[in-house]
Amino acid sequence: MKIFVSVLVFVTALTIGVQTLANDNEDMNALFPPPQPNLSLSERPTKPELTSPAFFQKVGDSKVTLEWKASPNSEAYHVQVATDPNFKWLVKEESLYKGTTLDLTGLAPGQHYFWRVSGVRPGNKAGHLQGAFASSMFATTGK
Repeated sequence: MKIFVSVLVFVTALTIGVQTLANDNEDMNALFPPPQPNLSLSERPTKPELTSPAFFQKVGDSKVTLEWKASPNSEAYHVQVATDPNFKWLVKEESLYKGTTLDLTGLAPGQHYFWRVSGVRPGNKAGHLQGAFASSMFATTGK
């Protein structure tokens, strides 16, 4: 009989303790609510619109100014210029470029150049930092 009473007292004490812990946990959650995710950090920057030079435009100088329209939710831009369409042979690369125009000098005559720009938001979550590239190409005259 002593064992039965001891087990009964133990189970009762355990039940009361669990209920008290559950109530304390609810009170703590009311004081410190869980953080809400900031969904704006998952929005990728939109693709910028390239304005100049036009696709396959021939530029007559060894310099050119690349221009694009600002992307509304981009803080900076990733700009690449290459001599091949796969962007393996880069001539110029800017990772966190702040402007919407970029001057290129020292271009070779009679050469095709491929360029692309994407919007970047450095404060975003990983995987959502950079948007899609907008691509174009131009050619230099001469030779």
